[in-house]
Amino acid sequence: MASAGEIVGLYRAMQRSARKFANYNVREYAKRKLREAFHENAGLKGEEAAAALAKAKTEAEVMKRQVEVYKMFGSAQKSVVELTGRNGVKKP
Repeated sequence: MASAGEIVGLYRAMQRSARKFANYNVREYAKRKLREAFHENAGLKGEEAAAALAKAKTEAEVMKRQVEVYKMFGSAQKSVVELTGRNGVKKP
């Protein structure tokens, strides 16, 4: 059985990985899906929890690789959301 600290640590590590995506849409999608998956699996116990934790560890490694691939081949162009501020005014 995994400790709560291990689960929280995995969640935080995956959040850090998700923040490294350069593309706004990919970054926000990864963060949202991660948050939803952890909330969905919060009530699991026993074997189901162990299986979910193993899957999360595997997906953490996949996310790290995806970040590196996006760094090599992703577009450096910023999205409109990143170019404008919250009030819709273009950032300098």
